[in-house]
Amino acid sequence: MARASFHVILCLLAFMLVLNSCTKETPSKSKNHSFFVAGHTYGKPGSIEKGFHPPFKDDFNFIQTYPGITFGIFTGDLVQHSSTESWDIIDNELEELGLPVYFTPGNHDVSDYDLYRQRYGDPANNNRTYGFFEYEDNLYIMLDANLDNWNISGDQLIFLNKLLEDKTQSVNHAFIFIHQLVWWDEHTIFKNIVLNWPPYTPDTTNFWCTIEPILQNYPQPVYLFAGDLGANTVAEPYLYYEDKNITYIAGGMGGGIDDNYLFVEIDNFGAVTFKIIALQGERDRFGRIEDYTLP
Repeated sequence: MARASFHVILCLLAFMLVLNSCTKETPSKSKNHSFFVAGHTYGKPGSIEKGFHPPFKDDFNFIQTYPGITFGIFTGDLVQHSSTESWDIIDNELEELGLPVYFTPGNHDVSDYDLYRQRYGDPANNNRTYGFFEYEDNLYIMLDANLDNWNISGDQLIFLNKLLEDKTQSVNHAFIFIHQLVWWDEHTIFKNIVLNWPPYTPDTTNFWCTIEPILQNYPQPVYLFAGDLGANTVAEPYLYYEDKNITYIAGGMGGGIDDNYLFVEIDNFGAVTFKIIALQGERDRFGRIEDYTLP
């Protein structure tokens, strides 16, 4: 590491895959709470800017004052180029945000895997780049699809299986976060979704043969979030689709027209609702994300 940061010390103490860049060290306890989900937050590909996408950073005050806001989860590509300088800037800007935040790595974030592991890996588990936490009877899982070309395999698959088995009865919902849309496939209902960079998409993954059955058979509702959309004007800006036990959600920013992020709200009865936020124009101009129709 280039420097011993406050954030890394918190990561070492927390023993989880987490950058706790905040003025309060743990989320405040409240049954009625919300969190944000934001993907591709470095913004426009090819930009010379470092740090967060400026329109997203301009929303920090709105995020800080959002009702019940407790923490945030970044679904990958926080930096365009993984370097000590880029990550130092991210760390400093997260201090301004002042909330606990959790990372799931994007392909840009792990272009220097060693650096990412050193700074944000789980020190209790050989600096692995996937992990979980529990909050208010809900399970939050961060996965790394970069380890095996969009597949969840090997030790990570063992981790996921065991975690879900262990947490079958003790949680109300499972929220799973990953950067890539690992469920995309040209032979499924998602075939017309235009990804940020289609040539980067593998021909096949083990999602439909291995991961999807696991999630469908889980006794609690599963919400699967990805963050690799919206980086250009051709890519789909966001999506939402319910399929039995799994709700698929994705979004992102960088295109400069339909950039977005999401608030997830959980009420005192455990009901989950969503609020998609536009970064250009009126914040609520997309309407209800639940009304989204697959192209």
